[in-house]
Amino acid sequence: MPLWATLVLLVMGTYLWLSGRSNPDDVIGLLEQMLAIALALVVLFVGQNMLLETLVLVVALRLPAARRNQPVTQRSKARKDVLIPF
Repeated sequence: MPLWATLVLLVMGTYLWLSGRSNPDDVIGLLEQMLAIALALVVLFVGQNMLLETLVLVVALRLPAARRNQPVTQRSKARKDVLIPF
């Protein structure tokens, strides 16, 4: 994919993401954010831009890992949760 097409798709995705975050209608905002993510995935997987792929890999590797053997906090009985404890 040429560089200009990558930049156009990234700008469109950024615009959709920002407009989705500021949209007062939750459903339309979510749809705009989903379209923005789809455009970003197209740029990432179809464009085969090594700089973007490396940047996404670095961000993914820097995400915090889930800690093992972490104590589970107990929920109080007074709360009206609909979650079923397992």
